[in-house]
Amino acid sequence: MAVRRRYYYWLVKAYIKKWRAVIFTSILAGIVGFFLFFGILQLYIQPLLSKQTQVIGYEGIVTPATIPEPILEDISFGLTKVDKNGKILPAASSSWEIRNNGKQYIFHLKKGLKFHNGDELTADNVPLEFKEAKVKKIDKYTVVYELDEVYAPFLSAVSKPLLLDNFEGLGEYKFSDVGINGGFIKELELVSVDDKRKKKKIFFYPSQDALKTAFVLGDVDKAIGVKDTIFNSSDLRNWKGVSLEKNTDYSSLLTLFYNTQDETLSDKKARLALQNGLPMIFEEGERTFGSIPEHSVYFSQTINYGIIDEELAKTYLDGSAIDEKTVLTLSTTKEYEKLAKTIQSSWLKVGIKSKIEIVNSIPDKFQIFLYPFTVKNDPDQYALWHSSQGSNISRYKNLRIDKLLEDGRSTVEPQKRYDIYTDFQKYLLDDAPATFLYYPTVYTLSR
Repeated sequence: MAVRRRYYYWLVKAYIKKWRAVIFTSILAGIVGFFLFFGILQLYIQPLLSKQTQVIGYEGIVTPATIPEPILEDISFGLTKVDKNGKILPAASSSWEIRNNGKQYIFHLKKGLKFHNGDELTADNVPLEFKEAKVKKIDKYTVVYELDEVYAPFLSAVSKPLLLDNFEGLGEYKFSDVGINGGFIKELELVSVDDKRKKKKIFFYPSQDALKTAFVLGDVDKAIGVKDTIFNSSDLRNWKGVSLEKNTDYSSLLTLFYNTQDETLSDKKARLALQNGLPMIFEEGERTFGSIPEHSVYFSQTINYGIIDEELAKTYLDGSAIDEKTVLTLSTTKEYEKLAKTIQSSWLKVGIKSKIEIVNSIPDKFQIFLYPFTVKNDPDQYALWHSSQGSNISRYKNLRIDKLLEDGRSTVEPQKRYDIYTDFQKYLLDDAPATFLYYPTVYTLSR
């Protein structure tokens, strides 16, 4: 037995001695090959197997001109940006000057900013023009806008994302594919400028039900702007594997517009009775009482802000144009029918009778219209309340409000603008051409 072991020992030793170069080379090649394969796996194969693609759903009928702001913000940014409080901050411009009593804006561009096609942003190619302004170049990085008239919201207006004709922007993502059918965008794909593995594939759905169905079926991994979490009598908040982010949409304000030219609602006491007969809280969103958000730097809590009182409603009702025979018509779309019924019930408690009319859009003739309006970053609401505007839904005419709106958009000094809009908020609430209800709660559903 011992002899056999020695035999095998000498045999292996002789084999190693004869083939040691081959054995050493093979081991070395194996080690190198292992690390080479590992590197290829990490750099090429693994990324292919785990693509960093977000599949996102939105509700909306979207055209190239109405792409949602959160998507455009991924693609580019403006000369300025407006924070959530309405404060103007630098973006593509590092600084600016306002001259000629508010008619001239000089922007100093940041150097080294490049569009997705490689072109540097300079004064020669700023893709931002306005009908009421002339654009001039001082030097390569300085551009001037000469306005025909003073327009204080101009710094907010130039926060619009800078995009070339083919949607080449300055942002983290760029368009890689767009699916258009009949002029409407059905889907689009964004890819990261720095990492082509990072993508966002975005689909648009015509309704809330279609958006939630797409999420439930797994067609999208994230649904943005969901207004309620109920799906087929089931609450998506209780589903396993579903995470939920709750937000308030401060760009939309649910409002009761009163037709101030109506025989009954031209009476201010009638409008104030309706306003005070409403609930103090709405479960659908964040309650508010004015047309400017409370977080805005231009918000002012005037002495008449936030006053809702049933007894006060009854006091206003006495001697108003609303009597026991009056039945007011509350018009709204199907989406807000439930809210309209809540309001109807609340008014009945103080003695105001009403009926609900479902419409598809803003009616030509109405008494009360329940619908949201878009809240902009700037406090200017000239289009909504000035008596000269066709977009003045309430057909409201008030010379004091007209003057304040005119002064607000022709005054560039921040403190003076604040004082103007403080008066505007006070007198608008006092006259009540509309009643402001809430900013809606929206959800983002994710897997």
